[in-house]
Amino acid sequence: MLRQVGAIPFVIRETEPLVLMITSRTHERWIFPKGAVEEGETAADAALREAYEEAGIRGRMLDQFAHEVQAIKQMADGPRDLIVTYIPLHFTEQHDEWPERKNRDRHWVTLSDARKIAGGPDIHSALEGFEALLPNLHSIAKIK
Repeated sequence: MLRQVGAIPFVIRETEPLVLMITSRTHERWIFPKGAVEEGETAADAALREAYEEAGIRGRMLDQFAHEVQAIKQMADGPRDLIVTYIPLHFTEQHDEWPERKNRDRHWVTLSDARKIAGGPDIHSALEGFEALLPNLHSIAKIK
């Protein structure tokens, strides 16, 4: 079974949480940044690196609120089962230039809009897990 980590970048404006979604490389789906853990990295380090590479975002990883989502990854030799550990990333800065800028679009959305554009059942599951954490994240997001 393949394993990856992902970030769910968020910010709370007034009382409304917003999440940052990006397009897949093919621009077919709206997703969250994710990828493999490289040697010497923690899951939180890898998710933060992926968030910067794919979305140009930096912030504070809230790894105590990590949650797992099952997915299927299309590989050259066919579909493979995948488990993605998503970690909320409390947004602090957004860069205009980032490594995958030419390959992806990014968009801040409300949770209602995120549910409408989410690119598949795995992203819907990631959103559901994130929404369940919101009571905790509201208070944590106020701590700098």
